[in-house]
Amino acid sequence: MTSLTSSKKHAHLLRIAVAIILLPLASCMHFVTHQGNVLKPAKLADIRVDDSRFHVESVLGTPVLKDDLHPNRAIYVEDYNDEKTDTAYQRRVEITYSASGRVKSIKRFGFDNEKKPTHE
Repeated sequence: MTSLTSSKKHAHLLRIAVAIILLPLASCMHFVTHQGNVLKPAKLADIRVDDSRFHVESVLGTPVLKDDLHPNRAIYVEDYNDEKTDTAYQRRVEITYSASGRVKSIKRFGFDNEKKPTHE
């Protein structure tokens, strides 16, 4: 009966040893960090001047930043690390609404081949 108890102790110690050995390896794993809104160009293509605020928020979600001094402006921000190049990027979309809640202008920043605002 003592050999059975000893066997259980060995199995338990073996599990602890494996966990201790593998723990440092977990710190070497690379995780993609993504903060803020997810700004996919395909979704942004669905947003046009004169769309309603409801439509924009249905497509893009709630904006990360809302300016109390400019309630007609919504700012969507995306921070992410490209796992292929290990480079950090920030993209931003600023949408200005008219008094009636319709899109008046859309400005995009940080998108490939789209450094300039798309609508003024």
